[in-house]
Amino acid sequence: MSLVQDSDSRRWLKAPSSENVVRVRLIDNTGNLCIPSDRFLEPSVKGQELLNAVGTCYLIENVRLQKKAVFDLGLRKDWWNLAPRARSSLALSAVGVKVDKDIPEILQSNGIPLSEIDDIIWSHAHLDHTGDPSLFPPTTTLNYGKRIATLKPGYPEQLDSVLLTSDFTGRRNNEIDFSQSALKIGGFTALDFYGDGSFYLIDTPGHAPGHLCGLARTTNSHNGQGRDTFVLLAGDSCHFCGVLRPNETYPFPTSEFPASALGVANSGDIKSFLKRHHHFSSSNDFSTESFERARTTPWCCVSTAEVNIHEDPALAQATANRLREEFDEAANVFVALAHDKTLLLNVDGRTVLPTLNTAPESDLNEWFERGWKGNLYWSWVSELGPNDSTGEVKAMEPHVVGFWKDGKQYESGAQIIGEI
Repeated sequence: MSLVQDSDSRRWLKAPSSENVVRVRLIDNTGNLCIPSDRFLEPSVKGQELLNAVGTCYLIENVRLQKKAVFDLGLRKDWWNLAPRARSSLALSAVGVKVDKDIPEILQSNGIPLSEIDDIIWSHAHLDHTGDPSLFPPTTTLNYGKRIATLKPGYPEQLDSVLLTSDFTGRRNNEIDFSQSALKIGGFTALDFYGDGSFYLIDTPGHAPGHLCGLARTTNSHNGQGRDTFVLLAGDSCHFCGVLRPNETYPFPTSEFPASALGVANSGDIKSFLKRHHHFSSSNDFSTESFERARTTPWCCVSTAEVNIHEDPALAQATANRLREEFDEAANVFVALAHDKTLLLNVDGRTVLPTLNTAPESDLNEWFERGWKGNLYWSWVSELGPNDSTGEVKAMEPHVVGFWKDGKQYESGAQIIGEI
């Protein structure tokens, strides 16, 4: 099986026609979080005890309009200065936290003056996405989804808020309201952010109040030339690629991964691996219906545990299902989940995808031609604990240990908060 680049043989996202595109540059937030996975995903199984999350953000540039936006700001470097309610939640729930740089620092060190950033767009108002807007000049507009305004004016003026007053003050605030839009893309309500068909915001409810995604047109088919391709900045519409994959369009391989797949070398025997799928019964042999169901059904689902991270788990799952069917299974869409480690996969000393951090002049716009979707589509399996020499599944190792502040490691977040 391979991820073919052929519109006739795979699903194809249909969107309004436009000759306009945006440049999309991936930013490694340098933030690493490790949190028990059962708050995000189910079933909870050995080898997937943790969610090892990175932080990815995006520089969006409309060259024609000379506009730049940053989609999400990740977790702020000084997370201990979050609103008390937010920092306490992080300290209690996480296994490890380490952030080396704030997004403004990364932008400036790579030749992007903050004065050129016209807009910040929050996918939602969770602490690992909001960053520190106060570091941007007052000319930068803060855009966020409906209902986030209920968290204003923020701490300390609003003592129970998870956001800070400084997140909002000193700049224009723009609430994205999808209720008046008749535009639909992939079954979701959408808004044309720049008014020229280059970049859309998409209403994706369930995970958090006001959650939205960004859909960037990376190439166009204007006048019958070329093709429309897109990058979906999916935020936290789901937290792991296994919520989207495998699926009916791209089933799990039966014997080996395609030669183009990267990061799968240590995943072990595919049949043994598939036996761990929640739709596969160990009492069945590989010729049974359960085997085929495991090959075409996503590895996991949105968590419905008593303690979970989703505002509405059922709605979050419905959003993930539609996102899978309309975007991830579409050959002309590259889906980028905010915490997907495979987006920063390193092969032979360099990341597969260019990042602003290391290749500031490079973007993601040629992802289709470069075959990056096929390269990374199965890389998520490397995040699951492999089978050891006896066939037992190894427990997942945390990718960051302890809580870090100013280069110093602490055993717990409470120790850092206690110093404030």
